[in-house]
Amino acid sequence: MNNLKPEGIKNIIFDLGNVLIPLQMEQAGKAFRKLISDHTGITDPLKLSQLDSFTQYETGKISTRRFFESLKPYFKSEVTIEDFSKAWNQILGEFPMVHAQMLTQLQARYQLFLLSNTNELHADYFEQNISGIIEPDQVFKRIYYSHVEGLRKPQQELYLRVLSQNHLQPSETLFADDLPENIESAKQLGIRTLQVTPDMDLPKLFAAF
Repeated sequence: MNNLKPEGIKNIIFDLGNVLIPLQMEQAGKAFRKLISDHTGITDPLKLSQLDSFTQYETGKISTRRFFESLKPYFKSEVTIEDFSKAWNQILGEFPMVHAQMLTQLQARYQLFLLSNTNELHADYFEQNISGIIEPDQVFKRIYYSHVEGLRKPQQELYLRVLSQNHLQPSETLFADDLPENIESAKQLGIRTLQVTPDMDLPKLFAAF
């Protein structure tokens, strides 16, 4: 049972995947399996995530095209960057309307921030889809993407950047993320944390705020 209390909280930093928006790993896996060439012997597309280019792409060190080129040797010869982009974006589910309503309500009382380990394609896809529900710039005071910042969670330098640039006190700031390592890193800096689990009803939890 979560015993999170709103007392003293002035700022809330939200993760994106599996917090505000569901990740469709199985659906994305099926889409990628259709792209992978039989000669590679790869049956689990998640094995490709072990390539250095994944981290490089998520920290903005390589472009979308260079990322695609790093994966192309594993794909069927006819696969285009458009085919790849479509499959890549399958991982992002629909942004729930109840989360949009939750953010709008919270924004009236708290400073909201978005902090996500993501990449150019996913960030663009997310912003295009959420814009049909709410305007992200009007809900979040600032959005931090790993591929723009050149850092990724759980690097503490990234959390410190968010705190410093926005003059936030750690004890007045709540960070909501699904991964234990990201939560632990933020805790070490004195940031209050909420580890989001699949069974958690965020709108219901934040209704007390």
